[in-house]
Amino acid sequence: MPWMFSSLHLRLFSSFFHTWLAVNKLVLLALDLGPLHPRLPLLPFVLCAGLPIKVCRLRQQSQQHPPGAEFLRPCARSALLLSCLAMAYPYTGWLPLYALHYLYCVQIFLTLDLVFSCVMLVSAALMGGASLERQFNAPLAVASLNGFWGRQWNLMAVDLLRESAYEPVRARWGRDAGVLAAFLMSGLLHELLYWYLTLQQPRGEMLLFFMFHAAFQIAERWARAAGLWRPPRAVAYLVVTAFMVVTVSEMFFGPFVRAGTDVRLKEETMAVVELIWGARKYLLRPFRVPSS
Repeated sequence: MPWMFSSLHLRLFSSFFHTWLAVNKLVLLALDLGPLHPRLPLLPFVLCAGLPIKVCRLRQQSQQHPPGAEFLRPCARSALLLSCLAMAYPYTGWLPLYALHYLYCVQIFLTLDLVFSCVMLVSAALMGGASLERQFNAPLAVASLNGFWGRQWNLMAVDLLRESAYEPVRARWGRDAGVLAAFLMSGLLHELLYWYLTLQQPRGEMLLFFMFHAAFQIAERWARAAGLWRPPRAVAYLVVTAFMVVTVSEMFFGPFVRAGTDVRLKEETMAVVELIWGARKYLLRPFRVPSS
């Protein structure tokens, strides 16, 4: 399915939704695991299988906000910030490489949060107002590698990696082996994603990045248990954020930059913002608001 799209953004989301999530969920279903269940009605089953959504448990639903209020705010916030970022890109030529790559990280989060929130908004409406779990938890406030990869970033992928790789390996060989297995699987899936986006043969750099982070995540947990790493939160935020930016810049973005993928993604983002900005007078006309 990803090959159906010439847009890199659409190819990216198709790769993640269908090649990664849907196949993983169906394999787990065959093993009687994971978020899918054969007794689900057809529409919720299809939506939960093909999209990054997860229905909240019954005991959690009463604590959730109404779906419209819950997902409209993230949609509006991410759309606004992404528009500001796209308009700022032409003036970022003077920024150091790491600062520019940090903006890339922000763009990735805002894009994913916007798309996921829109998907959840539509899915909740189609399923009669079902409460759905948010997929991000303040991922830009990184104070711990364990917290980032386990409780802040792309929680749907985290749940599936936990079910399909971490738990089976941990049960047999221990927690550290489970962490390595989960990051190994994530690295291999990102190698596939790299191939879809760049049309170039992977070199193993995605795999190296995730295994490197797995090793440091294990080391961080050991250091905390031994009392060697308990800095103030502000210091932890600065250190871990610097670590993330440097490793992402050198190991994760490098292959995409060589292939020119970052330039194409920025161009697509700016084109969408310009399209919406150009159509503002038509969007505002029903509300009788002057476009100027």
